[in-house]
This record gives sequence, C-alpha cells and structure tokens, in this order.
Amino acid sequence: MMGWAWITGVDTLTNDLAQYTARLVLRARANDATAAQEIVARAKAAVPQDTGLLFSGIFARMNEDGNWTVEAGATHGRGRWYDLNYAFLVEYGTQPGERGGRRGGTAIVKVGGRSRAGAFNPVTGRRFRVANASRKSSRTHPGTAPQPFFYPAVDAVLGDREARQAALVDQDL
Repeated sequence: MMGWAWITGVDTLTNDLAQYTARLVLRARANDATAAQEIVARAKAAVPQDTGLLFSGIFARMNEDGNWTVEAGATHGRGRWYDLNYAFLVEYGTQPGERGGRRGGTAIVKVGGRSRAGAFNPVTGRRFRVANASRKSSRTHPGTAPQPFFYPAVDAVLGDREARQAALVDQDL
C-alpha cells in the first residue's frame, strides 16, 4: 500500500535559509573589512619609520570579487635600483655583503678582442670595461636585522577573525 504525506513549511524553510545566507554573507564581509583594517593598524604601529614611505604604503582594499587585500610596499622612486619595493627587506632583513664585489673574477672574464664590448662576464652576462672587471671596495655592508611588522600583524588578527566568524555562524542558528 502506498500512501501520501503532506509536508508543510518547505517554502518558509527555503525563505528562512535564503535570508540566513544573505545575513551571513553581509556579516562575514563586515568581519573581513574589520580584520583588514586591524591588520593595517597593527602593521603601521610596528613598522620602523625612516622616511615614512613604508608607513604610508600599508593599506587595505577590497577586490572586485569582494575579498580584501592588505598590501605593504614602498619604493624610493629615483629610478634604476631605487624602484625596488623594499618592504620585504625590512620584514626579513638583509645579509652582510661586500660593496663593489662582482660575480666572477678576472679568471673567467673573456676579453672581447676587436669588439668594443671590452670584457664579458659569462656568469652574469654583463659587459664591463677590463680595467673595472675585478673592482672591489674596502667598504662592506653589515646587513640589516629583520624588523617584522606585516606577518606578525596578519597572524594576530586572522586568529581573532576566525573566532568572530565562527560566532557569526552560530549566532543565528
């Protein structure tokens, strides 16, 4: 024997789930915006300031897909090597080095013969004058210690964000 059963309230359940999903998405986006601004505030509080370029280069923006991106970066803007974004050098530090040192010594430098190229370093692929091929300066760079400012801020805030997100899911259930 086959029977029929009437189920009532399916439309109400569907509408309630749709409203719950919409509220959850809006609250999650607000939570993400709060987390992004907290990361920016913590990173700016911890960043070392010399010229203030890196401090002013820490910001958050919302992408086209609704996700937040927090960026930290700065360049000196004077051309050539100064256009390097140096935020990672502050975050991770640098190794000591010898100023003026060249990769490859005079033993692997090939003289260009009649060409105007002078000398060619096969390791780096750069051309330079023979007289300048093994130039070294007596000055050295001592390196810089890491001064982490970005990832400690990210790690601290994302843990709090996850806890707030879990509370949002449980809030309306």
